[in-house]
This record gives sequence, structure tokens and C-alpha cells, in this order.
Amino acid sequence: MSAAVSAEELLDGFLELVRIPSPAGEERALADHLLARLRDLGLDPVEDDAAGPARAGSGNVFVRVEGAGDGLPILLCAHIDTVHVAGRIEPVVEDGIVRSAGDTILGADDKVAVNALMALLADLAADPPAGDVEVLFTVCEEVGLRGAKAFNLTPCRARAGFVLDSSGPLREVIIAAPASRSITAEFRGAAAHAGIEPELGRSAVLAASRAISAMRLGRLDEQTTANVGIVEGGVATNIVPEHCVLRGEARSRDPERLADQVAHMLETINVAAAEVGVDVVVDVVEDYEAFSLSKRALAPRLAAEALRAQGIEPRFVGTGGGSDVNVFNARGLPSVNLSAGYERVHSTEEHVPVQSLVETYRMVHGLARAAGRRRAD
Repeated sequence: MSAAVSAEELLDGFLELVRIPSPAGEERALADHLLARLRDLGLDPVEDDAAGPARAGSGNVFVRVEGAGDGLPILLCAHIDTVHVAGRIEPVVEDGIVRSAGDTILGADDKVAVNALMALLADLAADPPAGDVEVLFTVCEEVGLRGAKAFNLTPCRARAGFVLDSSGPLREVIIAAPASRSITAEFRGAAAHAGIEPELGRSAVLAASRAISAMRLGRLDEQTTANVGIVEGGVATNIVPEHCVLRGEARSRDPERLADQVAHMLETINVAAAEVGVDVVVDVVEDYEAFSLSKRALAPRLAAEALRAQGIEPRFVGTGGGSDVNVFNARGLPSVNLSAGYERVHSTEEHVPVQSLVETYRMVHGLARAAGRRRAD
């Protein structure tokens, strides 16, 4: 099993992928592209039925390359959706860096990883690994990990999982990530003319603003954050607003701190509603659960081995973000998140060095080799 794809081929493959639009919920074209390429390689990919429950443009795409020996089976994962993009993505290469030519994202998140895994699969189709290598391309990751949540892990044989969905240089192995809770509060007051009889109104916007001003928000400690990201209400400046919706979140790697922060946010919402005299309906959604692995666990050790094979010393870290790796750990597949080398994601400044395309490809090869050297029990 050798890494046979050149830097030029990796760049061409990546440029082709980013030109195929795939914002969350509209993944069909890219899924069809991947399915066709995998079948051309003689592999047998499967598209699952996640499109419905995930509210996605396609299902997740799963493919297994059977091992030629008794090596350890692993799962490699990248998501094929991007954040919303307005306009056509036109990538340009300047001074060894791939950027967007216009006012759009690049889509390196997560198509650098998709590209590396497709190149790996081409190599494995010609020269099978020692142990099974399973590859999963998920949908709707950017909107609540919906594809991974809808994926059935039961048929997977993997003993360790690797999600390539983190920014920055290839060295960080994410072994801990927070749980997240989304909070929606709908305030209902009473409308009135703001200039003639404002005393007859009860402002839902006022209640929401009082709640927000009383909340602990931002970075609360090393493991905990909270934010209110959306406030919607009112129809005109001369009408006391009778309706307002507040949407926020709390995250923490400490379950007690998370529970405390959620309780605090709910208390501020209810107190503010009572003070202003409006009704409020609150909904709390469990987005995903936290995980924490020892750096001596199997998945981190394999990741470290793959990085060191490239002369890169791994750095084991925790993060404040969630990804498909949270879902896999919650379902019993010990997994880590790895960088794919891109920077400034979700912005028009998103970019990736061409060298990172090569390093990411070599890293996934290293993971397959490292797993193949271990016997599956």
C-alpha cells in the first residue's frame, strides 16, 4: 500500500471538488460525483437513507475496502457539505496557497479531507490495506451534525475512528470536545401603539433584552462558553412588539458546568418575562454530547504514529467546537478529530496551502498503515 498520488493530482482533485456546490441540504451533486468515482475504482459505495431525517440533499456515502490481512479496522470520516455560499466558488492558486477568487468561502472545510480520502481510496482499491478501511462522507455536518446522527454505525467494523474536520496545521489531535445545548425562547406580549398608548403594550423585545443583559455570556471558563446569536422581533418602530424569539447556546466539556449554565440562562429568561409581564415558551435541545479520551487510547496513539511518520510531533488538545466525532464517541466508537490544514473557515478569507493537501493525504495513508500493523482481536 503506497501513496501514489502526486501533488499536482491532489491539487486538481481538490479544485474539482470545491467547484461543485454542496451547501448543507444541497449535497446531491457532490454525492453523485463521489459515488461515480468510487464505482469507477471498482469499489462498492453505499448511500444510506439519511437524506430524510437529516433534511439533506443526499444520504451519507459509505464505502469499505476489505483488508488483505488481519490488521485493525478503522473508520475515516469527512463531511461533504459546506456552510451557505452565495455565488459560484472560483478557486485560485497563488504562491502555493489556494483561495477563493471572489466573495465566497473556498469550501476547504471539509473538501481538503474529502479529497485526501478519495485519493487514499484510489490507492487502496489497487493495493488493499492489511486491515479494513472504512470511509464515511457525511451530510449536513454544518447544521447540527445531522448526517452523522442519522448514520447507522452498527454495520461498521472499525475499532477506532478519525474525523478530519479541524483547521490549522497538521499536528493537533483533538481528544476532548464539549457537549452543546441550544436554547430557544419565544416571548409573547401585547401589541399597542407606541406613540398613543404604549402603556397598554407589553414588549416581548424588552423582555428578551433584559434576559440577555442578565446572562453570563462569552468564555466563562477554560471549558465553558455561552452565546446568544439570534434575536428576532417587532414589525415597526411605532408598535410595541408583542413577539420576540431569542436563540442561544451553551457548551462545556464539564457536564456540571453545562447544566449550571443552561439553568442560569433559563432563569434569566423566566425572570425577565415575569418582570415585563409577558409569556415565554422555552425549548432546550441536546445538540451533541461531550467526549474525552486519554492520549494513550487507541485512536490518539494511531493518530500520533501517523503524524510522526511525517516528522510531525502531535499535540493533544481539547476544543470548544463540536463535530461528527462527538456523535461517534457517544455511540461507542472511540474517535479523534484531526486537522486538515485549512485556515479561516466559514469566511471569504478561507484558504489552504497546497502542501497541506499533500500532508493530509500522507496522514490518512499513515493511519491506514498504522492500523494495519496492529492485529484485530
